[in-house]
Amino acid sequence: MLIQPILVPFAGDVGRWGPAKGPAAMLGAGLGLALAEAGHTLADAVTVDLPRGKRTRDTVTNIGWLAARTSDAVADAIAQGRFPLVLEGNCTGAVGPAGGVARAKGDVGIVWYDAHGDMHTLATTGTGLLGGMPFAVCLGWEFDDWRERAGLRIPVRPEAAALIGASDLDAEEEAALAAHPIARLDAAAMGEDAGERTAALLGPRAGAAPAWYMHIDLDVAGPEAVPGALTPAPLWPARADLIASIAAAASAVPLACLGLAAYDPGGDPSGRGARLAVDMAVAALGDR
Repeated sequence: MLIQPILVPFAGDVGRWGPAKGPAAMLGAGLGLALAEAGHTLADAVTVDLPRGKRTRDTVTNIGWLAARTSDAVADAIAQGRFPLVLEGNCTGAVGPAGGVARAKGDVGIVWYDAHGDMHTLATTGTGLLGGMPFAVCLGWEFDDWRERAGLRIPVRPEAAALIGASDLDAEEEAALAAHPIARLDAAAMGEDAGERTAALLGPRAGAAPAWYMHIDLDVAGPEAVPGALTPAPLWPARADLIASIAAAASAVPLACLGLAAYDPGGDPSGRGARLAVDMAVAALGDR
C-alpha cells in the first residue's frame, strides 16, 4: 500500500514549539523503514502550513484554515489511491482528516484513542482548552465553522463513533457519553483481551459509516511510554494490550485514514514516544 504522510506541525495554531515539533519527530523515528518492512511504501510527505497572510487574531479561524488544508490533503490522497497518515501537533488537528475522509467517501466514522474525551464545548469546559474539544466538534456539538471549514458538512453520528482508552473524563464528558450512543472502552477495561474487546465493540458498528478515521492521542499510552505529555493519563493500558487494541480496531472497521497526535519531543529526549508512534502506525497499517 502506498502511504501518504501528511504533517500538521501546529499545536492549535502555534507552530515551531513543543508538540508542533512532534510530527517531524514521529516521521524521523524510523516510520518509513518500519512500514516498508511491513510491505508498504511511503510517498514524500505533504506539510500543511498556515501562511502569515492567512493568520488572524482568532485562534478558531486559524485552526479552521489548517483543518481545511488538511482536509484537502487527505481527500487528495484518497482520490489518488493513497492511504493518508496524518501526523498532528495536537488533537485540534483531527477535525481536518475527518472532513477529508467524509469528502472522499461520503461519510465518516471515528475511532478516538485518547486518555481524555476531548468532548467539551464552550458551555462545559472548565479550562477553555481547545484541545479538549475536537471530538465534540466532529460530533457537531460546538464550532460549526471549524467543522464546516474541514469539509465535515454533516457531523459524525454517535452510532459511528467510539472512544477507547480514556481514563481522565470530566463529569460533563461522562454525561455526554451517557446521553449519546458512542461506543466506549475505558483504559481500565483494556486488559490482555483488549484486542477481543475492541473487535466486539466496533464490529457491530462498522457499517455505520462507509469509511472510518482512527485518531490516536499518544497520551493514551501513559507517561512512562510517552514522557513529556501536557496532560498525562492517570491510568493506561499495557503497551502490548494497547497495540493489540489498535490492530483489532483497524481490522474491525473500513479504515481510510490514521492520525497520530500530541507528542512533544522536547519532553522525551530518548525518543520513546516517537518509537511508540511508529509501533502504533504499524499495528494499524501493517496487515492492510
